[in-house]
Amino acid sequence: MSSLSYNEVIQREKEQLRIRRKKLSQEHGTPEQENWFGIAMSGGGIRSATINLGFLQTLNKFGILQKADYLSTVSGGGYTHSYVQATAKETGDLGRLFTPEHIASLRKHGEYLTPGQGIWKTGNTFLLAVAFVVSWIMSLISPIIVAGILYYALEIIVGLIGGNPLTATSQLAHNIEWWALALVGGLMLIHFIVNILLNFNLDVSKHFNRAESVLAVAGLALYGWIVLADMKTGQREVSHSMLTDFAINALLLFVLGFFTNPNALSFHRFYRKQLADLFLQFAGNHKNMALKDVFKANTDKKTDYLAPYPLINTCLNLQNPVGDDKFKGAKASDYFLLSPFYCGSKLTRYVPTDRYADYQQMTLPAAVTISAAAVNPGLGIYSSKMLSVLMTLFNARLGFWISNPLKLEKTRAIVWWPVYFFKELLGRIGLDNKKINISDGGHIENLGVYELLRRGCRLIVAVDAGEDKNYTFFDLNNLIIRARNELGLEIRFRDGQHPEDIIRPRPSQVYSQKRFALADIYQWWEDGKVIDTATQQEVEQIINFDKPRKVGTFVYVKSAVLAPTGKPYLSEKEDPLKYGTYKYKIYHPDFPHESTSDQFFDEIQWESYYQLGRYIGADVLGVEDLEQYDEEGASAPQISVEQMLALFDDDKAIFAPPPAPRAPTSTDEEGIFESMKTPEQVSRAVRYRM
Repeated sequence: MSSLSYNEVIQREKEQLRIRRKKLSQEHGTPEQENWFGIAMSGGGIRSATINLGFLQTLNKFGILQKADYLSTVSGGGYTHSYVQATAKETGDLGRLFTPEHIASLRKHGEYLTPGQGIWKTGNTFLLAVAFVVSWIMSLISPIIVAGILYYALEIIVGLIGGNPLTATSQLAHNIEWWALALVGGLMLIHFIVNILLNFNLDVSKHFNRAESVLAVAGLALYGWIVLADMKTGQREVSHSMLTDFAINALLLFVLGFFTNPNALSFHRFYRKQLADLFLQFAGNHKNMALKDVFKANTDKKTDYLAPYPLINTCLNLQNPVGDDKFKGAKASDYFLLSPFYCGSKLTRYVPTDRYADYQQMTLPAAVTISAAAVNPGLGIYSSKMLSVLMTLFNARLGFWISNPLKLEKTRAIVWWPVYFFKELLGRIGLDNKKINISDGGHIENLGVYELLRRGCRLIVAVDAGEDKNYTFFDLNNLIIRARNELGLEIRFRDGQHPEDIIRPRPSQVYSQKRFALADIYQWWEDGKVIDTATQQEVEQIINFDKPRKVGTFVYVKSAVLAPTGKPYLSEKEDPLKYGTYKYKIYHPDFPHESTSDQFFDEIQWESYYQLGRYIGADVLGVEDLEQYDEEGASAPQISVEQMLALFDDDKAIFAPPPAPRAPTSTDEEGIFESMKTPEQVSRAVRYRM
């Protein structure tokens, strides 16, 4: 089977999803209008993972998670995604997700990079430091191999000609070195004085810089000359056995280069292990399952298709796009998909995940870790040549090298890895390589919505849990621009639903008015051509953005806090977790947008973000009192996709109005709660409308 286009991939995916729908008895829409439903979870590290965990817990309580066709995630959202996929596979029941035991364990180990308490935490912190240093040393093996091969090659040449031809010039080189140092020092002194005297002169400093550049090149050449001339050659009567030893050593180093795979030697391994230990701790034998085995609709095992189809979004880095004119003026990248059926991108095309070794061996935790590889020499649209040098030298390499689908049909994917070290170092990553570099999906589109738009989802619920303390909605802006220009889809927020008006807090109010906004998805352009079925009048309307064809509903959810309705008297002794959660916003005003660099959540911080996610989910569904469904024996109504569409399209309430306030009790009158008499008021105050 040759590689496929993304349209072919989507068609084959949907064939399998129709089988899943039938087996789970959850048909949406009609054959003419299939209501494909996708949930997207954004990047944002442990913050995003924790918010999305609470959000999915609420959706799952009302039966919505299973009804989703797709679960599309980026970076931190993928942490939660892996928990859902692997745990559902192990338990065989979505109802056994998000249990109190699971939540308690996840909360306890929120500092996943250095988990534990007391001496164990100190030990794990030391372990983190050692792991980084060791992986850094291993990452330098590739340049050491190159240096070793060059050394033995020189020794062989010297041995064959009977001596070092540069030895006689050694003294001359050292004499020149002193004159060169004097010249450089004198020039810099003059440059220093001239700069001070002619502070506002436009040209003089640049003239000095040109001369200094020439001297820098000459200095490097001189230094290389001195190193080679001073090489100790010993007795030049080199035996054939010594030459053979040199050749064998060079050959062994060359062979070793085929095994210095940066995927196996970089810090990526430690990062992957820590994520798996936290989010896949309940997966049993499925903790490290192959990506190709995550979803299978054509089996009799319900666990093979119970959870939604996973779309794990990464970024294809193209720092050196082969001089192709179509990339000029852009920091090139592409949306690289990792999924159970197919992997690839539009530029590389797609290959079956179960066919080629690199993709066959890809595991769920590896795919999620790649999607969260925020630190990498290749950074998509954020790439920089200088950062490439620094990150490669200091082992900031969480990305992944994987076989290029464009090359798999023609060449074997065996590579000599030291070459790829220098490709990363010099920013020479491109489509002409056997291996391509993929990293954090947030390096191109951080919401995870793009792939759902490609699949024509009728309903998309997207949680934006990225860091955005100033509410600039950068990730949303990026999505809207890309959707319009690359897919011909316009995301148009409804009147009164613009995020900057209802979600962005005003300085005089501090808190948000709402935490989600509704938009419609319109199609006005398709594959670069006006929609073929449109009439001439419709074409004119489409081109003028007058009445483009509505194709979906977009629910944009933002991590935000609503104003509290009052202050409860909470006892730290009786419930320290709830007490700490209530205080968290007060003493951490950046909540829920604390820095993504903070990947060390203690229990109170973790619980605050988790509860926020739960109540955001309740807000989206219009649930007034989420606590009533948390009580033992209480069951929540199961919501259909059609009900959700009606809720967002026609504002039809799914839930009955909340019960009438109860009469005050003596407990209230004793002042345990200040000016709050109903359970609804109490619950909202305790979570400060989280």
